Amino acid sequence: SLNLWRSFLYDPKAQTILYAKNAHKERAPASTTKIMTAILTLERSKLDETVTVSKTAARIGGSKAGLKEGETYTVEELLWALLLLSGNDASIALAEHVSGSVKDFCLLMNKRAKELGCTNTHFINPHGLSDKEHYSSVADLALIAAHALKYPLFQEIVSSKEKEISWSQSFAKYLKNTNKLLWLFEGADGVKTGTTNMAGACLVSSATKDGRQLIAVVLNSRNRWVESARLLQWGFDNTQSVLLVAKAETIPDIFIKKARKLVVGYVLDDIWVAVPKGVKPFVDFVPYQLEAPIKKDQLLGFIKYGPTVDHTKQEAVYSLEKVKKRLFF
Repeated sequence: SLNLWRSFLYDPKAQTILYAKNAHKERAPASTTKIMTAILTLERSKLDETVTVSKTAARIGGSKAGLKEGETYTVEELLWALLLLSGNDASIALAEHVSGSVKDFCLLMNKRAKELGCTNTHFINPHGLSDKEHYSSVADLALIAAHALKYPLFQEIVSSKEKEISWSQSFAKYLKNTNKLLWLFEGADGVKTGTTNMAGACLVSSATKDGRQLIAVVLNSRNRWVESARLLQWGFDNTQSVLLVAKAETIPDIFIKKARKLVVGYVLDDIWVAVPKGVKPFVDFVPYQLEAPIKKDQLLGFIKYGPTVDHTKQEAVYSLEKVKKRLFF
């Protein structure tokens, strides 16, 4: 039994919760906040854009990258400082660059969080310094991290143990990742640490084994490295991801009343499910009550699937081609 406090284990490919404890409890997220800061920066900026450090950014407290007022950096350089060094100054500089002000940037953060399915998250700054109105949950942070990891540069940065980059246009700076799990757990490849007095020790982490990536989240942890490693190892040891239907595959032999022939269907995305090892997932096609003619790309029904018949999701199935009505019966 894992029996971990405020913890969450997620399979992003299968979009399946593997373990959850106090999943939706609102907690201070500390610098794991910066995952959302990075998402908005990647979505709304070009990597080679120039950012000038403001007085506000340079004077922010807490963990810093050492930026000075008036210095200029590229967006990409500041993303490395944000995610490897956990620079609060980099977070302010990027927020001001993207939105003009921290206040407007936080409006975007909260809007984006809702779009990603977060239900217990509210941001009032881009760095995670503690405030009673700044909170998230282990479940929401897993959703945010899953989206961030879709960006190749984000994945590259958070999986890097160290990086040397040009800094302040005059010298190189050595950056070392604050995420010690990269050294401690085989296959670890992300994502972000966080620590404040209010939040305690926090970690959103990821690891990949045999092509399968899992995301673990612990907040206010007694030992975030050990607890995260336990979660990830348990997930790899006890569960598996199964590809039920590939996007490139077709679904043959769908019967439609009065159609000249059996209809061929398709789905828009790969359908994955995560199940305990040794367990066969449930999958069934549920057709709508239709009659020919059938249009190309018409909705035919849905695939119902899940680890068991009582815990299912569904994915729409569409017609690959148009099918005419029979001329005789």
